Amino acid sequence: MNIPIKHEIQVVIEYYNGQDDDGQPYFVAHSDDLHFTTQGETFEALLANVRECLQLSLEDTDSIAEYGVAPDAKIQLVMDMPVYA
Repeated sequence: MNIPIKHEIQVVIEYYNGQDDDGQPYFVAHSDDLHFTTQGETFEALLANVRECLQLSLEDTDSIAEYGVAPDAKIQLVMDMPVYA
């Protein structure tokens, strides 16, 4: 059985407006492709955490064997942001 190799890694980002314990907004990102979830209080902090997760997931592994992801895969960020009236 030949499993197709993914050439794109999707990272889904969600924004939560004041829903943490302190009432502060925050962001959460997860990737089903690489099996990680991370968060940040700001978008910039979240992106730094996502970068670190990507590096840790791919640095010492055979990404094809471990995740079915090509080593030169593109990263697609998808943001799910609620609309407030």
